[in-house]
Amino acid sequence: MEKSKLTVIAVLTVLIFVGIVGAYTYLGPGSVDTNVSSSEAVAIVENEPTAVNYSEEYFNTEEWRVTSTELVDSVPNGTVQENGVWRVRIMERSCACSGIKDLFVIEGYVSASTGDLLEIETKSVLESEYDKKTCSSTSCH
Repeated sequence: MEKSKLTVIAVLTVLIFVGIVGAYTYLGPGSVDTNVSSSEAVAIVENEPTAVNYSEEYFNTEEWRVTSTELVDSVPNGTVQENGVWRVRIMERSCACSGIKDLFVIEGYVSASTGDLLEIETKSVLESEYDKKTCSSTSCH
């Protein structure tokens, strides 16, 4: 009886340990608390004058648009931020036709701790030349 209790305790201890390690692995060491949420970062980028002008000129159909966020360590110029940087991508296809088309992109970097806009870029690229996992169409690749 005593041996079975020790076995149960050992198994429970292992399961708890595996759960903690699994959660740490899933969330990652970089899962820090941020002062700025991803939705706030999107709003900061969307309201920046360059982005407003670009979207007014090139974004016409919301159904063709995709917005994504990712917490990264630094901006493209290599500047590392302590609590990370939100990379915000707002993309829209130029048309709904099949095939590879132009993709209009607003890409901004927002400090996850202060909400400061660190960098913003607008561009038009072919879908095949942009990051495939961010493509606004599921059939373009």
